[in-house]
Amino acid sequence: MLNTATQIVQDTQDVDTALSKIGLSRDIVVEVARSAAAARAESLPVDPSGTPGTMSYTYGVRALRLKLIKHGWRESRQGNVESTVNDEVNVQLLFQNVDVACNLFKSPRAISRKGAASRSLVLAGQYDLFDHPDDEAASCFFGKVPTVWLVCVSVDGFSVRAEVSRPKMFGGCQFEGFHQRIFVLEEEFEPNIDRYGDSDDDHEDFDVEISKK
Repeated sequence: MLNTATQIVQDTQDVDTALSKIGLSRDIVVEVARSAAAARAESLPVDPSGTPGTMSYTYGVRALRLKLIKHGWRESRQGNVESTVNDEVNVQLLFQNVDVACNLFKSPRAISRKGAASRSLVLAGQYDLFDHPDDEAASCFFGKVPTVWLVCVSVDGFSVRAEVSRPKMFGGCQFEGFHQRIFVLEEEFEPNIDRYGDSDDDHEDFDVEISKK
């Protein structure tokens, strides 16, 4: 029988060690989380309803790739799933907006529903854990697939949290648990609003920035 318990990593030294094993560092994850949080904060009430999540995802993926590609990682869009791959340590990293991160009593749930491509990707990256025949469809669809890890970022008001976690296989549109969760960041922010001069319009243009307390 497999041990289905989730391994939680949260002590500072253990976190740094666990991240290094998959080609990451605390500084990289923190910068990605802050970039995603800052992008979300720049959305305005008049924007389309999905704007905060879209901006957070876009800037999260961008920050992740800008940090990792110069260290030998590569982009992947197989199956229309955006990821960044390290062939040396056999890791495929995805950015994910979640409802909550770094919570001992609740696992992260993706804000956006997961589709068949994500399910196949996670399944195909876990052949080293399970003794069963290869899934030919997944193999043909993705090729040789590294182990999937997620940079999970949650933003609640001006609080941002981030963890790097390895999802278990799931059958529906939502993650159903994790093999390992590495707690990286729990941080509070406060908004700094810089308003510009007079405008002929009926509203004032302004930029929203976030800075660490």
